Order: sequence, then structure tokens, then C-alpha cells
Amino acid sequence: MKGAALLLLAGCAAACESSSQGPIFPTSERFPDAPRRPPSFAAEPAFNARSSAVVATEPAALSEPSPVRREVAPLDAEQAHELVGRFFIAVLEESTRQLFPLFSAQATVLSEGNRQPAQAVWRARFAQLDYTSLTGRLVAPPQTLRTYTFASSARAKRDGVPAPTSATEVVVIARPSGALIAGGKARLFGEALAFRLRPRADTRVFEIAEIIEDFRLP
Repeated sequence: MKGAALLLLAGCAAACESSSQGPIFPTSERFPDAPRRPPSFAAEPAFNARSSAVVATEPAALSEPSPVRREVAPLDAEQAHELVGRFFIAVLEESTRQLFPLFSAQATVLSEGNRQPAQAVWRARFAQLDYTSLTGRLVAPPQTLRTYTFASSARAKRDGVPAPTSATEVVVIARPSGALIAGGKARLFGEALAFRLRPRADTRVFEIAEIIEDFRLP
């Protein structure tokens, strides 16, 4: 009887000792040791997908400023014809002061495959030919001028004349009248002159960028 009591007391003591420690949960102390690794800063796949979706749906204006669209100013054929008319007036007066401002800074003359600066070409022509003999004559009447825009480039090619190379460029073809002979000695113009006109920087005012004319000094 006494032995049974002792066994009962021992069991109670063991139960009390176990209960005093509380329940056992798995903690880091019970995990097997493993080598430490440096922290990773890679984004989670789910976050990446969400981020890309957000970026794709955001307006472009919020991420980058959209480029400003510059509209091409409509070409003024009347202004182009007026410029060509002023060219012939300056030539017949042999006035470099009136002629050279009509040229762009890099204006050239293309003749028989040779390209030369426009100012140098016309200085040489004024020095060797007498254009004042035609003063007062209408060399290229406005109604005879042909104008080609970028939209009519195909027509220019069919007509066998130089075509515009950009939407801001216009080509005017002038065919001087029969008054081309100065005193019956020398021809003053080629059969046709093609004026390649372009607007001056940041303006709608045309200037002569190129003259294409088959002409040779005597």
C-alpha cells in the first residue's frame, strides 16, 4: 500500500515538471544548422508582373513627355512664284545686292553635273554676260511657271523635272522666253531653270536652296 502511494507521488511530480516547461513548438533552435546566405534583393515574380502591368497602363505623359508634333506649314505657291520673279529682276539688273539675299547660306547651282556655290556662279556670269540688255522684258511670265510639291513628286518625275525631296520643299520650273540672246552674241539662260525652294529656319518665307540649269559660259 505504501509502495503504491510512492508511485502515485512520483507520477504526479513528473507531470508537474512537464507542465511547468509548457508545450514544445518547432523554433529556429530546433532547425538543422545551414550555411548563412547573403540577403537577396530580387523582386518577387508576382510583384514584377503587377509592376509591368501598372507601367503598361499608365499614360505615357506621366512617364516621359511626349514629343511635340510639328505640323508642316502649307506651301504658298504665290509666294514661290514671287520669289522666282524677284530672282529674274535682280539678274536682269545684275544686282548682287538684290540677288544674293534670295539665296540660302549654302545655295548651289547644278549645271551639267557640276555643283558650285550660287554666288560665285552668278558673279562670273555677270562678269562675262550682259544681262542688262534684257532689262524691262518679261523673261519668265508667272503664268508659265510650273510648281511641284512633295505630293506631286510623281508628276514631276513624269515631266522629267527635279522633284521635291521633302514636304517643306517646292520646286518651280521656269522656261525663259525667246529673249535669250544678248545682241545676237550669247545665250543668257538655259532652256529651263529648276528652283528648289525651302523655307528659312523657323519661318514660312522661301529661299532659293538650289538652281538646276544646263548652261555653260561662252
